[in-house]
Amino acid sequence: MICCLIHILGILFGAIGMILTWIVTLMPYWRLVVLAENNGLVIEGGRIDGEWISRWDGLWLTCLKQFRINMECNNYGSMVSLTADLKAARIFMSFAVAMSLLAFIFSIIGIILIQCCGGCNDGGRERHCFTLTAGLLYLLSTILVLIPVIWTTINIAQRSYDASFTRGAVRIEIGQALLLAWPNIAFLLLGGLVLTFLCCWCSLSSCCSRDPCIKQAGCKPIPVKEERESCSPRMEYL
Repeated sequence: MICCLIHILGILFGAIGMILTWIVTLMPYWRLVVLAENNGLVIEGGRIDGEWISRWDGLWLTCLKQFRINMECNNYGSMVSLTADLKAARIFMSFAVAMSLLAFIFSIIGIILIQCCGGCNDGGRERHCFTLTAGLLYLLSTILVLIPVIWTTINIAQRSYDASFTRGAVRIEIGQALLLAWPNIAFLLLGGLVLTFLCCWCSLSSCCSRDPCIKQAGCKPIPVKEERESCSPRMEYL
């Protein structure tokens, strides 16, 4: 029963991490740039002068918000508009989304094969394989999310003091997506550790005891009674 509860806990952690991975990947708030007043900006052939403009850069969208004007989000015109860290983040986060989804599916299959944490049943080995695979995929997804988050954060911190990059900008800040990525990393890590620990611990605990396996292997002791019966005719003959 303890294995079932730990497995459910690992599934919950992993599911939350998977959902947060989707959200962080799709959010256009990875980097915030606030442009200074009296600086021009060309948007679709038009020019905006003398206004405060906030620009959010995401993996797939870039959003602009001017004072008293609603936010407008558009796709990147070309890959040249993306910085190297955001280009790499696209690849890493796409793989993280796919692996977290596979890990969630494998964890669900594993708990279906538990069969109320029965002993060494026919699905015991398959259950441990699915659970271990799910845990390792969650841990790998954690690394894939951690790399672009740290990379982008370091670049934002460095460019905040770069005069060529901050020319005409008041400040450059970390977006909400990078802040939300840290709880995402925590839940993916917890889900991976719980499922990996579950596979290693339950295989050595009472959830999978060795007594049923010995019975299935057919290792039976030879009863002593048969030896006595075989000796009794020889004693009667003497």
